[in-house]
Amino acid sequence: MSISKNKILIKSVGFGEEKFFIELTTGRVLVVPYSYTPRLASATNNELQEYRLIGGGRGVHFPLIDEDISVDGIIHDFGNEVKRVNISIPTLLLDEIDSFAQKHHLSRSALLQKATSAYIGANQNL
Repeated sequence: MSISKNKILIKSVGFGEEKFFIELTTGRVLVVPYSYTPRLASATNNELQEYRLIGGGRGVHFPLIDEDISVDGIIHDFGNEVKRVNISIPTLLLDEIDSFAQKHHLSRSALLQKATSAYIGANQNL
């Protein structure tokens, strides 16, 4: 699936102590640890603050560390235990996810990881 085809774009970027936050035009927030890439992990606060949106909001460019990240890439890495990307989900949907997971003897995390992997696998050619 191409995220950009669905017009899921970056609205704003904010920075915390250990993670940065990418607000999407859908109202969702991607929570990304600085360890997402080696360059982000070793960047100073000043280097991170010097960013610009690229591709009409499809990605972020950090010129001082020569790093680009995209919504597509972050979504693809969701559920990756090494990358530790988080996506905000509405409470009502979480209730449905928890109910479904419980019926199938899965944790919420395991269900979301399976669903994400299956969705990406089914939409590779889009």
